[in-house]
Amino acid sequence: MTRSTKDEARGLFQKSVKLLSELAAIVVAFFATGPLYSVTVSYVIVFTQRQYGNGFEIVVEIFWFFIIGTSTYAIARATVATLIMIGGTAIMIRLF
Repeated sequence: MTRSTKDEARGLFQKSVKLLSELAAIVVAFFATGPLYSVTVSYVIVFTQRQYGNGFEIVVEIFWFFIIGTSTYAIARATVATLIMIGGTAIMIRLF
């Protein structure tokens, strides 16, 4: 393989890893955000009421949903990308 072909293959592999990790992260975020939100939102609302008083509940609920969804997506994306890279590296080491 020439250097150019190796670079193209590496670029294709990296693009595929990125796409697969983003798709998997979207699926994980879709299924995990609701349960995680419903388990934690009551604690966050009680904390907000104790620390800042009443009147911020709606804003905190919306903000908390955004935080849970975004962090779930980011953690899932990083985890899937890392696992794919480790698996791809292990396969490449065994084949070559």
